Amino acid sequence: MSPQMAPLSSLLLLVGAAWSYPEEMRYPCAFIDTANITGSFGMDGSYVHNWTVIPRNLVAAYDFVIENGIRVPAPKHLRGCVCKLKPCVRFCCPEGEIYDLESRQCLAPSIDSLPPPRHSHMEVQLANGSLKDLELRSRFSIYVGTPCEHMKPVTKVSEYVHWTLHENGTIAHRGHIFSKHYCYTPLLQHNAASSPSSSWDWQPLVCAPEKLHFVLGVREWTYAICLLISIISMIIVLVVYLMCSEMRNSFYGVAIKAYTICLILGYALLGYLTLHNPATLSKAACRIIPSLTLMYLVLSFYILSFVSFKLYLSFHGVVFTKLMFWLMFTPIVLIAIGWSVFVAFSRYGNRLVFGGDTCWFDPRNWSIMVYLFAPVFVACAISGFFYILTLIYISEQPVIETEKSFESIEKNRFKSFWKYFGYTALVWLVCVCSFAFNYYRGERSLHNYAVCFCMAFHGFAALYALIGKNQQIQNFLRRIDNDEDTCENSVPLSSF
Repeated sequence: MSPQMAPLSSLLLLVGAAWSYPEEMRYPCAFIDTANITGSFGMDGSYVHNWTVIPRNLVAAYDFVIENGIRVPAPKHLRGCVCKLKPCVRFCCPEGEIYDLESRQCLAPSIDSLPPPRHSHMEVQLANGSLKDLELRSRFSIYVGTPCEHMKPVTKVSEYVHWTLHENGTIAHRGHIFSKHYCYTPLLQHNAASSPSSSWDWQPLVCAPEKLHFVLGVREWTYAICLLISIISMIIVLVVYLMCSEMRNSFYGVAIKAYTICLILGYALLGYLTLHNPATLSKAACRIIPSLTLMYLVLSFYILSFVSFKLYLSFHGVVFTKLMFWLMFTPIVLIAIGWSVFVAFSRYGNRLVFGGDTCWFDPRNWSIMVYLFAPVFVACAISGFFYILTLIYISEQPVIETEKSFESIEKNRFKSFWKYFGYTALVWLVCVCSFAFNYYRGERSLHNYAVCFCMAFHGFAALYALIGKNQQIQNFLRRIDNDEDTCENSVPLSSF
């Protein structure tokens, strides 16, 4: 037994056992050994499928199918263990086509190459050890199709291994048994230099799960740096709102502080996931960290919806106490936590949303649209609804001198907040469009340079709108500046 082939043989046996053992505990055979016989002719409890009589004890009702090694629920249907009655041989493509290893699909060979061999005959090793070219249909059940989306050949030192088909349907090479989850395809092999001609060789292809390779390049570092810029900007906003006595304990001020904390934590975790290889993280970390990231990002948007609702009520003279704030804010937090937990245990396309070969949303599917962008869109729709109602109310109310000071504060907050919300919505719209653009281009990334720079812009927008355009914050900063000027120009009292 070759030492290079030993790990491969063990892997193939383990894969085959792991995929077939659970089914054989409840069903007469593994799913890979069955065929759908729904609608086949029944006779004395037996079924006839492709001129093969299948006894009742080898027939069962299956409520699932196997796709890419994953059990997928399916309508209940009858399946018969045809491979237990007659050995099965599986081909990847219809006759006259070959499986292209680069495009991973069945294609017709080039015109200048030899025509591929037919499915009718193949060299088979008999029970006595002799090799014979046999007609397949008389001895085997023939299937056409790939058991997985992505198939690959088994190589040894960059060369194809010659596998032998046995009379009982098994495929082996020097004592190494090939997995049942295979399909044959003819591959063109070039002969030795002395004989420049080429010939076709039947090769079994094994299932090869596609993995998203981790890349840490210039774009990833740019994205992380832009996230850091936004985090620093949000920290400045948080510190200023903590220092401003007029905003520190107000409903609006507490909500903005909670929002900035959520965004700081969410962007920090997002930067951590961008710079770390998922292979270096444990399975628990690969599910917990993105779940927390999702929770903070979703919660930040629903806090903005909360603020828009509060601003709408403020113009109706409704004043919220701290108790009312927490009674309304707590359900929002619980919804965000519940959503993140739900996503952490959800599957999209028969795969876990978090915890696979990527520790964030998979850019090869639309999971990020369902689990992140959809809740964000709902939050933006809620905020937009209250924004329109507030605009309608303001336009209908006459200006009253006694309420002018109060309305000027609320209107300033309203304008400041909605400037920032508009910038935030623009940033996330760019993220959605960039993802869709990358997806249709086949680029396996959730972001590009437009998203990177928009993340940095988001931080500057917070400084501009929440600080620069908020009159209360500006008055507070002017008082600090005036106090410092007074201290610099003053003279100690002891000198008089």
